[in-house]
Amino acid sequence: MHESPNKSPHGFEVRSSIPVLRMFDEATAKAFYLAYLGFEIDWESRFSPTAPVYLQIHLGDAILHLNGHAQEDSPIAVVNIPVLGLQNYCDYLNSRGAGYPEAVAVDPRYQGRNTDLNIRDPFGNTLILCSQMTERERD
Repeated sequence: MHESPNKSPHGFEVRSSIPVLRMFDEATAKAFYLAYLGFEIDWESRFSPTAPVYLQIHLGDAILHLNGHAQEDSPIAVVNIPVLGLQNYCDYLNSRGAGYPEAVAVDPRYQGRNTDLNIRDPFGNTLILCSQMTERERD
């Protein structure tokens, strides 16, 4: 039997985390995350037909939960999402013409290094889409 390389010698294995982001308006969230950023819905959950939604979305390997039950004083989240081909993703976002600020991959910590796209969602959360270079890009 093959042992997982992530399995602890203590008999447990920690898996990837899923950030839960506050969300106050379902239509606004879907316009931003689905129509603009390109995420897709995995599932939605409601206690009743009129209750706020809690949903799971994904884009590539990135998985997020959006919590429609959040209140104004709920914590604001910062999520780091690795992206291969970050400039291509910026070009994709800018081609959508969705009325959001221009997507520019500039890490504010380093002049001249295009490595991060920092996007604030309509609910105050920040997505940091960080460049992950391929072997070809490093050469």
